[in-house]
Amino acid sequence: MSGRGLKRKINSECRVFNEKWSLDYFVIYSGDKIICLICKESIFVLKEYNIRRHYETKHKTTFSKFTEKLRLDKLQSLQNNFSSQQLLFKKQKNINEAATKTSFRISHLLAKRGKAFSDGSLIKECIIQAVEEICPERIDTFKNNSLSANTVPRRIDDISNNLNSQAQKKV
Repeated sequence: MSGRGLKRKINSECRVFNEKWSLDYFVIYSGDKIICLICKESIFVLKEYNIRRHYETKHKTTFSKFTEKLRLDKLQSLQNNFSSQQLLFKKQKNINEAATKTSFRISHLLAKRGKAFSDGSLIKECIIQAVEEICPERIDTFKNNSLSANTVPRRIDDISNNLNSQAQKKV
């Protein structure tokens, strides 16, 4: 019998990342995948054979000369570089989320006060003028804020739809 329907599942094999692989092959375990710190490629199957094959085919000639202390220093350097790259993306994501949240809050205030939607552009200009005087190094963050005459009604509509769905769930 060929055992049809009894395919092996990677998740059911209880494979774990061995910390020794970091030093041997310059890889880390991030999330649910292994990432090569040298070329930033993902290695999908958590097996030493796959990790070793990746290292030997792509990086061995360059990185085999590092031994003991030099290898540890290089690993630490690559890990710091990888962490700083991830931090940069997280910071940008937080800035974008804050800009969107601010846009929603200002749109909500305009709707609550019954002001014209085009006033969003005026408010943005006022904010940019104030930021140029107070903290000019953060001006790009505030320029990302979208308060155009098209965006404000869309934000208000989103707020309205959200409130309606919350009310329906409670009822």
